[in-house]
Amino acid sequence: MFISVRRSVVALLCATALLSVDGVGTHALAATQPKRFSVSLPVPLRRQFDANFGYCGETSLITAGMMFGQYLSQYDLRALASPGQPQSAQSSQLLVGVNDQAAATRVHLRSKKYGGPTSNPRAFLTWIKEEVTSKHPVVIGVFTNSYRFDDVADPNAGEIEYDHIVTVTGVSSSHPLTQPATYYADDTITFTDHGIWTGTASSASQYVFTYPFATFAKTRQQANAKTSSVYALPSGVENYGLSILGVADDSHETLPVAVTTSVNSEGQTMRDGANVRPPATRLSVTATLSGLSPHVVYKLYRYNSAASVPNSRFNANRAHAVSTRRIVATTSTYVITETIRSSDEVFYRAVRASAP
Repeated sequence: MFISVRRSVVALLCATALLSVDGVGTHALAATQPKRFSVSLPVPLRRQFDANFGYCGETSLITAGMMFGQYLSQYDLRALASPGQPQSAQSSQLLVGVNDQAAATRVHLRSKKYGGPTSNPRAFLTWIKEEVTSKHPVVIGVFTNSYRFDDVADPNAGEIEYDHIVTVTGVSSSHPLTQPATYYADDTITFTDHGIWTGTASSASQYVFTYPFATFAKTRQQANAKTSSVYALPSGVENYGLSILGVADDSHETLPVAVTTSVNSEGQTMRDGANVRPPATRLSVTATLSGLSPHVVYKLYRYNSAASVPNSRFNANRAHAVSTRRIVATTSTYVITETIRSSDEVFYRAVRASAP
């Protein structure tokens, strides 16, 4: 059984007293050395709901999707990942290696599962490096350090396969980032943990973590050591990963769109054991179109539900959109900002006005 992070609010509060050195101290000394070659993806940092066994899988897919022009709440994504199940049920979680690819398809994202050698962290990290170098965010499972999170000294504490789901946002290397990718021990991986680690000096969420390939993989017992890092790639068990390739576009006509929001959380948080969404708050969403040619006319479509988004022939299916914006490009980019509620679903798709 694959289980995402299961940290109660009390456990998370206890964890804030611990100090993290990941990314800035001895555990990541190699990671802090400048690298000549790197890829950093514009994946927004977001704060996940901690209730109902954690919404880490949902937040991972949401942040990856924002890079491709869409936003929706954690509540709605869990509902799409596990239709008909109450959100307080453990089985309703969006879990990498279980229902992650089905959920990606339901929110109109193309994806690819890791299909390399199982229980081989080196091969898995090489695959991640190749996907990120191709500008694809990758969702993976990691171990959390039970001692540092929960002050539990049991070396076997935690899940067997992974505790938490994160979004990989970057890789760095002292060597050229070629295709196919090559593993180097001093390569580094960077990911966002969606704000659950607050063991910083200021008790604020750290969000971003960077580790050298050579020391990232650990067994369950190594991951729980008192002096070990906050997170580790599971070693000795199967690794699970999902690469997000872009939006579903069978007619190959969409242009790049990325979205950001004015705040990195949904305001009100989900209550543990609840099966109804928390009260919505207002926020701004900014959509940035890129790859435009001057003087060419484009159409920017906005859809207000996953069910209404077409996977091809966007102009022919314009009736599905809740709004259409005609754009005559003057530069290579175009930016709009709209006010929405945190409970809204917002999907943007941009195509040439002359597309079929």
